[in-house]
Amino acid sequence: MSDTSLAEAAVTVAVAQFAGTADVTANLAGIEQLVADAAAKGAAIAVFPEAAMYDFTAPAARIAEVARSDGGRFEAEIHAIARRHGIAIVAGMYSDGGGPLARNTLIVAGATGESLGRYEKLHLYDAFHYRESDKNERAPLRDGFAELTTFDLGGLRFGLLNCYDIRFPEMARLLVDRGADVLLVSSGWVAGPLKELHWETLLKARAIENTCYVAASCQPAPLSVGLSMIVDPSGIATATAAGGDGLAIATLTSARLNAVREILPCLQHRRYAVVQRQ
Repeated sequence: MSDTSLAEAAVTVAVAQFAGTADVTANLAGIEQLVADAAAKGAAIAVFPEAAMYDFTAPAARIAEVARSDGGRFEAEIHAIARRHGIAIVAGMYSDGGGPLARNTLIVAGATGESLGRYEKLHLYDAFHYRESDKNERAPLRDGFAELTTFDLGGLRFGLLNCYDIRFPEMARLLVDRGADVLLVSSGWVAGPLKELHWETLLKARAIENTCYVAASCQPAPLSVGLSMIVDPSGIATATAAGGDGLAIATLTSARLNAVREILPCLQHRRYAVVQRQ
């Protein structure tokens, strides 16, 4: 937990269910509409899915082309939208990796338009007969786990995960070891047999095993599973967006986090410590 959370913290979080299309300008307009709605409902941060900038089903060459031509514009406009509405935003985009493939990237814009963080996807979805590595470049590991991204807002600390990352519990635990009170998940969780079950189970598992909040934004059906949700540290989904585009909103508090960790101090009971990568 961040240092400022010694006093009770409360942050209202909105997770947006939103489908990125092949029109970057239209996507920005849709994002702004949902951001305005979230801000009007008192949210301090709105979380959007991965690939909110552009259609993730497009061919690799087209995604890379759009990353080069529109990535800078999209990122600048997300920061401008955050500033106009006075709310932080997490949004998935494609950035230029300097090679033939784009990088699947999450950006965080603060409520005054400043940058709060940036994360490039570590685990690419080469599973269920899908090969994301044919479309996107995997981000490299760095010394001291510097590839991981956390930021502070309203007395809570937030850590970023992108879709397939939630299948790797060690990543979530590393973020929690860095003080994350809330795991923010941006996803285009591809639809398929049992995929809704996997999505919901994994989100709740990451919350339960880390006694932390999980706030997860997903693209809607039919290409993805939808089911954007906010999960309490006890594993209960306290807000969901089950259908198409929309918002799920909940207020996350340090008091609730501390209460769960008091009765379930599993983080203190660990027998194995993380070894820092040099």
